[in-house]
Amino acid sequence: MIKQIFTERLVMRKFNKDDYQDVFEYLSDEDVMEHIEPPFTYKEAKKFVDTFICEDPSVFALVEKSSGKVIGHVIFHPYEYENVYEIGWIINKDYQGRGYAFEISNALIEYGFEELKLHRIFATTVAGNNRSSSLLEKLNMKKEAVFRKANFHNEKWIDEYWYGILEEDYFEG
Repeated sequence: MIKQIFTERLVMRKFNKDDYQDVFEYLSDEDVMEHIEPPFTYKEAKKFVDTFICEDPSVFALVEKSSGKVIGHVIFHPYEYENVYEIGWIINKDYQGRGYAFEISNALIEYGFEELKLHRIFATTVAGNNRSSSLLEKLNMKKEAVFRKANFHNEKWIDEYWYGILEEDYFEG
């Protein structure tokens, strides 16, 4: 089980009860949640944090080292097979555009292939989330599938994109 990951500017760790306000700050923001789901209420954000305090985490707090603030969270967990993981992230809009999602994702991809000996890591995004698609491509992930009108969001059906990187892509790249 992953406990913590450290990068130059970030710590990825389990959530704790001190994280409620920081998590609510980004999960309640319409801009941050635009391509994900409706913004959370405080009660929903607290329940989200409580879930990952109590369970083995598949979602981790992303903390900026210099401030100690939870600036988002990262999803990294097995998916269908123990050697296939899903990766994803949500970052507070005040911290977007600083390379944090790339920094932690790159570290997790390295950890996944070097330490966990994974076969494949994948991520999903939706049509219109161009920043996410660009980041996935920057991480050397390949667009593997387009599920046409598979995601119902904001009262309309939109395409969902799946990206992936294989162990051999990582070691050859």
